Amino acid sequence: MAQVSIGQVENLEDLMRDLESIREGLESACQEQISAAEKLCEVAGEEAQTSEDMLEQATQAEQEAQQQFQSAQQQVQTAQSSLSSAQSALSSCEASGSYDEDGNYEPPDCSSEETDVTEAEVALEEAEACLEEAQEAVEKATEDRQTMEQRVELAKQALSLAEQALEQAQQECTQRLQQVENSIEAGKARLASAQQALEAYLATKPSAAQFHKWLHWQPEKGKPITPDVIRDRMNLSSDQQRLLQEYLYDRNGSYRNMVDRYRSQWNSAKGDVERNMINRNARIHISGEYAEQMARYALAPLGGKIDTQGRTYVGDNGRYTKTDLIVSDLRVPVILGRGEKMGAPVGGSMAFEVKCGKASYLYSQKDHMIFQAEGHKQADAHCTLCSRDIHDLSPEEEKELRDALREAGSPLVGMLPAKNEIDKSCLEAIHQDEETD
Repeated sequence: MAQVSIGQVENLEDLMRDLESIREGLESACQEQISAAEKLCEVAGEEAQTSEDMLEQATQAEQEAQQQFQSAQQQVQTAQSSLSSAQSALSSCEASGSYDEDGNYEPPDCSSEETDVTEAEVALEEAEACLEEAQEAVEKATEDRQTMEQRVELAKQALSLAEQALEQAQQECTQRLQQVENSIEAGKARLASAQQALEAYLATKPSAAQFHKWLHWQPEKGKPITPDVIRDRMNLSSDQQRLLQEYLYDRNGSYRNMVDRYRSQWNSAKGDVERNMINRNARIHISGEYAEQMARYALAPLGGKIDTQGRTYVGDNGRYTKTDLIVSDLRVPVILGRGEKMGAPVGGSMAFEVKCGKASYLYSQKDHMIFQAEGHKQADAHCTLCSRDIHDLSPEEEKELRDALREAGSPLVGMLPAKNEIDKSCLEAIHQDEETD
């Protein structure tokens, strides 16, 4: 049976969770978009109806203005006719003069007719003024009606565009959600197949099954975790370390890039000198990262949250230290060892500096580790996890180093595998099928 990658199966599980999250986010975004489009349609529909009502009012106003104009025209015609009659009566009156017995001309009394003419002229002027006003009112009403017709047309166009936008949003959301749903269904099928293959693989590979159990270990509720348990969690066999290397390669993009870079250098190396230099650099850079990752996965099941490389500022000069690992929201009480700040309660936190190196390196890092201890003090429990090479120091040096770190508030705990073991695992990951140096 071909080897099945635990990490790649977990990558598929992460992918499924991401797809589910994408679907939820897309559904929410689609609902917002559709709601916004529906609201736009509602507003556009209200505007279209308002415009129709205003057009109806403007049309009615225009009709009333035209009626008033026609009435004003009739009043002008009537006034003109009255003026003509008054003028004719005045002319007749003026022509009705007579001569007395002596032959003198006696003009007629036409004052009444003159008054009628004057009043008729005033009435005509008023009627013509009313007609002019009525004509202006008709022109204004016609202009208003035309403006309302344009508004109705624009409102209808806006409503049509809003309805198109709503339809497009609905279609696009349906299409995109279906695509995500198809991906989820395909992913589920692929994940189920991968999980079955993994279960079959683990059933025939005890070492892989043991590693899988190590990854997904859950502490017993209410039972304190003692230093022996933590030490066992970090005591991985060479085969389990190989599986951890493969797991990190599959799951950690930064670690994979680092390994790939050294693999490329190793494959293109010319001669033993270059290969020895590559091995040396790998022992410095990859081994430290690998040790931190081992500590992370060994301790992660104890808490609900894991932080790496968190910054803590020390003093007022802007200097800061990075804490390699912080485990918070502890699920169980944890005892790291004897002494103050070496235990944390349920819900508490632990902070760790991780140091992987041979005895001389660990001793040389004393001052740096003391400085880094400042970043640990915010946690309930804190210590410096180091490789078991600490025991290779002379009793005096080991005591000196332990006393200094204890005084700094981050006691040394030598639970990680020896530097040589860690180097061997990292170099095997780089050389793959080749013999390590």
